[in-house]
Amino acid sequence: MKGAINQIALIVFGVLAAATLLLAVFNDHGLLAVHAQGQKLTTVQSEVSKIQNENKDLSDEIQALRNDPTTIERLAREELRLVKPGEVVLVTPPEH
Repeated sequence: MKGAINQIALIVFGVLAAATLLLAVFNDHGLLAVHAQGQKLTTVQSEVSKIQNENKDLSDEIQALRNDPTTIERLAREELRLVKPGEVVLVTPPEH
């Protein structure tokens, strides 16, 4: 009789341990969910870093446009096709 009770207690303990392990792995806050959130965090951190680099590049470009005469002149020549008085402009036919 005592052996049967011990055996039942061992089976119940085993089932409870297995259920606890399954919950720890598969529930909403389990190991799989934590791993998925970690991957999302890594992706978001990468995107944030990329956007911060883009913002820095744009800020540098803004500063150059506000303060650097060489940058302003380059853009005026390239974008607006402006020339200084006395300069000669050679126009070549477009390539086909």
